[in-house]
Amino acid sequence: MNLRPLPEEHRETYREFLNYAFRPENGPDWSDERLPDPESYRPRGFYDAPSDAPVEDLDAADLRTVCAFYDFTARVRGEWHPLPGISAVASPPEARRQGHVGAMLDDLLAEFRDTGRYLSALWPFEYAFYRRFGWATANNYAKTTVPPDELGAVAADPAGEFVRLDADDWARVKDVYATAATEDLAVDRSEGWIRHRLFRGWDGDPFVYGWERDGDLRGYVVYDVSGDWESRTLSVGELVAVDAEARAQLFRFLRDHDSQVDEVVLSSEHESTRLIDGLTDPRAATVELKPGPMVRIVDVPAALEAVSFLGDAACDLVLAVDDDRCDWNDGSFRVTVVDGAASVESVGGDINPDATVEIGALSQLLVGARTVEALARTDHLSVAGEEAADALASVFTERDRYLREGF
Repeated sequence: MNLRPLPEEHRETYREFLNYAFRPENGPDWSDERLPDPESYRPRGFYDAPSDAPVEDLDAADLRTVCAFYDFTARVRGEWHPLPGISAVASPPEARRQGHVGAMLDDLLAEFRDTGRYLSALWPFEYAFYRRFGWATANNYAKTTVPPDELGAVAADPAGEFVRLDADDWARVKDVYATAATEDLAVDRSEGWIRHRLFRGWDGDPFVYGWERDGDLRGYVVYDVSGDWESRTLSVGELVAVDAEARAQLFRFLRDHDSQVDEVVLSSEHESTRLIDGLTDPRAATVELKPGPMVRIVDVPAALEAVSFLGDAACDLVLAVDDDRCDWNDGSFRVTVVDGAASVESVGGDINPDATVEIGALSQLLVGARTVEALARTDHLSVAGEEAADALASVFTERDRYLREGF
């Protein structure tokens, strides 16, 4: 068994796997060519074939499971880093529960390490499943449901103008996003991603409207409407604004749908966004906090040395990492941080560690998703003494982070 780039002639089998995994209700003949792959999309196939078999000798009948990844670049602790987003993990029913997915993910992590991709992310179908392979939750998000007329309390007085946007406006949309999405784990969106993932949908294209002032695009909202005359829902996939005024104008736009829809659902808001606090009647809204994507360190020394920490961060300690999937991470490392830069050296197991950490917990520490204090209260991090805990806490500070991409 081995993981290989998927040949073009095997795409039909690949799509069959995905259709059965994610859209079985559409039957075996369903096909949707409406969403071309962005340029960063990398499909892979896990074959029951020798590792040295030439690509031209691979047979689609030997595919056991498939996956893909988006070759993202994302912000981690204020700087840009590679963050491949794993997607489309799927197996036909006859190949399930045979260890193929785990073996495929192992091969994929090895590929990432060999190509300098030291971090990774994914959206899980089941959190417990991917925790077994070393991924851990990176951030939560909020889903807010509110009657449209309640948005009047957070809406601005009329100003500027609303404009319908299309895929050819991708550069303007990117400028708004780049200005507004300053948190960690924000992705540097490509033209292809914006055109094919923001302006297009699986079951129908969404509406995208922007708010301009003097011709300057200041915010945009992506949404669709579902239901019938009896009851309609306006679901917001993304609302991005460069400042509070633009955000309030976009809420005015949504409020003005009160004659058409019964409720507005903001499907994936940054959990720190507290729309409910500004409402006249907060009880009119329902806010659900939901777990978001997961992250995983692929290569511990490379990741720690690549990321920049705060200038006053300082530590010199031995960190024992527990990673039962990637043997290159499973062991003890001397981690020294001076002036915000880390150096990492593998050391023998006969040295008593200052801290022991599971790879998922270390991944959360690295991206600022959990604090040392919080993780030390679990069985995922064990620290030998207050001095070591303080040193780790100075390095792994909590960060504002929000990976909003769905993939």
